[in-house]
Amino acid sequence: MKSKAFWLTQLLAIACMLAVACIPTVYADGHEMGEEMEMEEAEESSTSGWFRIDTDGLATQFWFGASHSLGSISLDSDIYVVDTFGEFDIGLGIPVVDSDDMSLSLLPMVGIGFDYTAPNGPSSLIAPQLFTYLTAGSIYFESWIQGFFNSPFDEEAGDALYTRDFILYSVNDTVAIGPQVEVTLDLGDDGGLGSLIAGGRLNLGYGENNTLGLFVGYETQKEDEETGLTGRMTFVRTW
Repeated sequence: MKSKAFWLTQLLAIACMLAVACIPTVYADGHEMGEEMEMEEAEESSTSGWFRIDTDGLATQFWFGASHSLGSISLDSDIYVVDTFGEFDIGLGIPVVDSDDMSLSLLPMVGIGFDYTAPNGPSSLIAPQLFTYLTAGSIYFESWIQGFFNSPFDEEAGDALYTRDFILYSVNDTVAIGPQVEVTLDLGDDGGLGSLIAGGRLNLGYGENNTLGLFVGYETQKEDEETGLTGRMTFVRTW
């Protein structure tokens, strides 16, 4: 019995020594696994997103979008919702210039819109679309060009070409200000200048990754009883 107890004690002692010796190896393996998880998370973080709210003559609109990195370019998509109308857009982000002094990127997109008041399928083709973004020092320029084609889905609906352009000067890290112009051209037999709004824009930084925008403009194609004063309020959050 004493002999068995002696060998049992020795086996327990050896097992304890081996367990203690394995602790650094287990810790190292766990540390390496943690680093691999951090690297995977870093790779996943290459996808950026944004959320936007606009309030203007079209009522309150909600936007959600994301940009998925595909090497030197990105796959961009968004949804746009106003009242019972929903739109999905997809396109490619193309960096034209990316340096310390200047950044210029182009985003061509196509979109399809649905009016969910009736189950009749698509109601609008939003194409072509081209978004231009330029940053040069304290100067920021943004341009939207969008075609809205509704007649293929409804013969009585009109088509239009819309553009929004503004250039801002950053006074500091919080305030940016500059002019903005928006033009809508009605297409078709009765086409022409449907809207031309010119005014000023103010962007305010509302904490990290948050921007509040205020556009105040004058509608030149107003009715006689209208003052022509119009604009838009915008909130954008990116991550």
